[in-house]
Amino acid sequence: MSSWKAWDRRHRTFAVAVAVVAAASVAYALILRYGIFGDRAVTAIDDIGEALAAATASAACAWAAVRSHGRERLGWAFMSISTGLWSAGEIVWSINEVGYGVTPYPSLADVGFLTAVPFAILGIRAFWSDAARGTSTRWRVWFDGVIVAIALTSTAWAFGLRTVWETSSSTKLLDLAYPVSDILVGTVLILAIRRATQQQAGRMALLLAGVAAYSIADSAFAYLSAEGTFASVGHVLNTGWFAGFLLVALAATYPVTAPKATTRPAALDLWQLALPWMTLLLASAGDVYSALTGHELDPFMSSLTATLAVLLTVNMVIERKEFLEMLTEIQSSHATLQRDFRTALVEVERLSKMIRDAEPLNVEEVRRLAADIHRVTDRLDDMVEDILDTEVEGANLELATQMPISTAAVAAATPAR
Repeated sequence: MSSWKAWDRRHRTFAVAVAVVAAASVAYALILRYGIFGDRAVTAIDDIGEALAAATASAACAWAAVRSHGRERLGWAFMSISTGLWSAGEIVWSINEVGYGVTPYPSLADVGFLTAVPFAILGIRAFWSDAARGTSTRWRVWFDGVIVAIALTSTAWAFGLRTVWETSSSTKLLDLAYPVSDILVGTVLILAIRRATQQQAGRMALLLAGVAAYSIADSAFAYLSAEGTFASVGHVLNTGWFAGFLLVALAATYPVTAPKATTRPAALDLWQLALPWMTLLLASAGDVYSALTGHELDPFMSSLTATLAVLLTVNMVIERKEFLEMLTEIQSSHATLQRDFRTALVEVERLSKMIRDAEPLNVEEVRRLAADIHRVTDRLDDMVEDILDTEVEGANLELATQMPISTAAVAAATPAR
């Protein structure tokens, strides 16, 4: 209760919204799982619920766009268009299924679903901070993006994308479009999180959770459609769309605190640093799953694993090279700062002795010497700040170079099939 009282009205309202979304998602999943109101009613709840969730996300993103500025306004505007298009597609699907009792596939609904993807990518791309943080600088962010995309593809391939690819269904290309789109959106979002400011972190984490939730539903839809076993009633995985879009709405309404005034670039948070590399663990999980389910040797999966190994090796070599260069620069800076620090201390000592030994004391002379001492102590203060900055920079770089080593070991230990 003390924490609740400490929150302001915005945070209390948001906490209530989180509780409502959680309760609604659980109730939605239970209705789909157990068909509580009968097949027809459950179908209506399923379809209309998804359309309303996406429409809610669109409205929330539009609200966030109005209240934001610059690139964030553009980002939320694109996200509003994306979720609005998805809602329109679901409305078409609902009219067909609930109103006419048919589920044509492909249909106009797929136009809404798939045209939502490029707007989502543009929206997420707009959230990228202008100031790169940590190792997310220049071309390196795109290099990490290739690794993330391959890892997500490997995971999707193991958990159903392979089945979709190998099917002879007439809708094969459309079935593939959904998981491939989710891989693209997920990759861009993970890269955006690497560059997110501390004020954006909460929103981006919720956005990631929402995208992950509806991506699982997309992949399940593609897999089950390829198998010819998809049906709306009883598929509890449809909750991914409902909960996912509500999480996007929460991301748009997340109470953001004002940025703190600072002249030092913010350090990269540990979870932001680790997130891209966690996708490698997902890829490893996909390998283990394929092995346990007795899949045959898959040249495509083996090539993905080999490519990841090569990219990780190159990445570690580059990062070690950067680390050594930074370490040399820090050592040189320390030597220079120590020399300047000693010089400044000697100057302070000299000026203070002049004041101590002056006879008789001249007020104007004392003021001049005091001003000189003040000037030197300001220099000392700047030097201390520089020393601390180089220490923090070195620690951050060391952390950044240690993370890929452990995950690379996991990937290297996973045998290619």
